[in-house]
Amino acid sequence: MIHDPLPQPSAPPPSGTNYSAEFGCFEGPEKLLEIWFSPSPFAAAMTASNNSSNDHSDSEMSDESTPATPNESQINLSLGYSNNLRTVDRALWDSMLATVKCTVLSVVSNAQLDAYLLSESSMFVFPHKIVLKTCGTTTLLKAVPYILELARTRCGFESVYRLFYSRKSFMFPDKQPGPHRSWEEEVAYLDNHFEHGASYVIGNTRAEEWYLYLTSPDMTQHHHIENLTNMQQLMKETDGLSWMGNEDKYNWSKMDTKMVVPKPPVHETFCASSVMGYRTHDETIEILMTSLNPDAMRAFYHDDTEPSGLIGGKRVDKDTGLDMLYPEANVDSFLFEPCGYSCNGLQDDGYYTIHVTPEPSCSYASFETTIPTQPVETPGKNGHGREEAIRKLIRQVIDIFQPGSFTVTYFASHAHKDQQSDNINKLVRSVDQFGGYKRKDKILHEFEGYDLIFGHYTKM
Repeated sequence: MIHDPLPQPSAPPPSGTNYSAEFGCFEGPEKLLEIWFSPSPFAAAMTASNNSSNDHSDSEMSDESTPATPNESQINLSLGYSNNLRTVDRALWDSMLATVKCTVLSVVSNAQLDAYLLSESSMFVFPHKIVLKTCGTTTLLKAVPYILELARTRCGFESVYRLFYSRKSFMFPDKQPGPHRSWEEEVAYLDNHFEHGASYVIGNTRAEEWYLYLTSPDMTQHHHIENLTNMQQLMKETDGLSWMGNEDKYNWSKMDTKMVVPKPPVHETFCASSVMGYRTHDETIEILMTSLNPDAMRAFYHDDTEPSGLIGGKRVDKDTGLDMLYPEANVDSFLFEPCGYSCNGLQDDGYYTIHVTPEPSCSYASFETTIPTQPVETPGKNGHGREEAIRKLIRQVIDIFQPGSFTVTYFASHAHKDQQSDNINKLVRSVDQFGGYKRKDKILHEFEGYDLIFGHYTKM
């Protein structure tokens, strides 16, 4: 997908509604929302194509059965629904983010996804799912009805395949606005929009516990979106910012003409390792770090003699060694004033993202990646090259930030019981011991379609 180049933004002001440098109490721990509208990028497109084929004779389908590229088959909104979240107008994403209370600083894209660097963390948009991660006192869950409405009216997604929402415990919970004043309030908000949701509190509730809400996968595609806030209320919550605008291209009237999307080639199935460049096996590693070493944090402060923003972000990458985590990734880094850092990196259909709050009174850093880890070439005596590579990645990250404590969460999908057994063994071996740290928790959860390993460590 081709995007118009965006001008390089300047750094946001040093303080504001979500950032209080003078009081040193910024809420670094993020709220992380992930909504899937189909199990893979082109599942909805295949369904539409198969439904269409039932209404045509073989001769009528001769041209339509020819595979087309995603751009050819999905970008023309004038034909109807796109079945592709990446075709949503940028102005509509901006309006959705306005109610969350954050703005877009920069965007990078590749053939598989778009990465938005935000004033408070990040957003990633795939054809079939969206990942939104925000920190501070942002109201992330208020984005839910907006996202559902956008998916329905702009892309024709009438159902949600799966949802994940997670966060670690807040440092300053009393400063959070609704619906984030408590985990119970967040769960109630999500239950009002989704059926079959389950909530979990993982880890020591007297330390740094981690919260998770997820829905069961909807294989029937009949999990219809319910309880949508009306558009007047949506506009009210965005302080009068109109979603529809004055131009015809922002008209929300439902399009009657459904778009026929050609089938992927026959040899590409959802059991394969990838479909049209997207992996069918989903893995996410997240490292959440607190009590960071002040010496290691010096690089994340802005110096009046240097530019901030994207230029300053590149300096931080080089000085800290963050640029060596994924040397081949397309990276978008940002240095804030007077301190703080965010970055997004894209590599094929995977991303990684880092966010840093360096002040001693509230120091925090997060690292998240969906980029597959390549096995080490010469594994140790156990011969688990991929698990060793994951442990090496975790070691690289904690050596950069030198946290007093950190939590690792590692999600991996499985399609059947045999794969689940391998999954669990891999997860358990990956979250192992790390020199200089004592492991306080190692907890395994088995969900429908996913497995999770949770590990919490403190400095010795």
